Amino acid sequence: MFNLILNPGKNEISFKSQGYTLAANLYVPRDFDPSNSYPAVIYSPPFNQVKEQSGAIYCHKLAEKGYVALAFDHVGYGDSEGEIRNYENANIKMESIRDGISFLGTLPFVNRDRLFGLGMCASGGYMALVATTDKRLKAIATVSGMMSNQTSYFKTMDRETVCAAIATANAGRQKFYETGKVEYMDALGMESLDLDSLDKKSAQYEGYEFYMTKRAGAETYPNYSHKSPTFLLETPMLADAQSYAPYLYTPYIGIYGEKALQDTGSLTVKFYEAASEPKELVEISGASHVSLYDINADVDRAITAMDTFFQKH
Repeated sequence: MFNLILNPGKNEISFKSQGYTLAANLYVPRDFDPSNSYPAVIYSPPFNQVKEQSGAIYCHKLAEKGYVALAFDHVGYGDSEGEIRNYENANIKMESIRDGISFLGTLPFVNRDRLFGLGMCASGGYMALVATTDKRLKAIATVSGMMSNQTSYFKTMDRETVCAAIATANAGRQKFYETGKVEYMDALGMESLDLDSLDKKSAQYEGYEFYMTKRAGAETYPNYSHKSPTFLLETPMLADAQSYAPYLYTPYIGIYGEKALQDTGSLTVKFYEAASEPKELVEISGASHVSLYDINADVDRAITAMDTFFQKH
């Protein structure tokens, strides 16, 4: 099955998932030799990201550490096929992670006994859920992981608020069924932020500065969009990795930024506390949720931590 000609660094490839062709970049070490055997990492990104954003940074750095690393566009994202674009469907994304694992398993230079997973933000939860029932992954890492969607939605909103959000999603689905057309919305509320009054150190401002500017927005990555289908919430709200943490049974390292401890970082801490052994928890001093996406000094420390952990497993 293997017929790829690979060069050191980034290689544009594709693989199949759920009947779609997914565009991917496979990163290999600079001294790559296809006759050798390498540890491998499958990467899955934050909400709505495409492979050229954080995935390119992490996978490049992992390749420099001697890994084969796979970053890909999920179904309906970036260069991948898929009729509904930018649809944050947790079940579809988890299936593509599994298919990516299968794809890596077909590569003769990948050591199947040293196959690891890395999930960021929303994909932190997805990767943990996949690893709970996919023991081809020998260890997993999460960075800025959104590990409890119960907390993010049901335990944060009151009944009236959460039911209203669900009703909006249900109405969007009904309209899509009746018309065949997908309506999109600004899912993270980026367009409505009052930047003048917003705390420049807040997670909201960080998100805006990352996704809506040249730093990592559509101006730099034209395949990226901050908009999602109006019915997107229905499935992610059910994808709660925290519930399965005691049954993970796969080595886990949770990495989060010190400045995110009061918000998203706490989700990683709680998941770690509930997770099965072996496990490690790493706080990156001075880092925030978003700085771990692309700030080299913070990313390097995260890479070092997960590399050290992976080498033990």
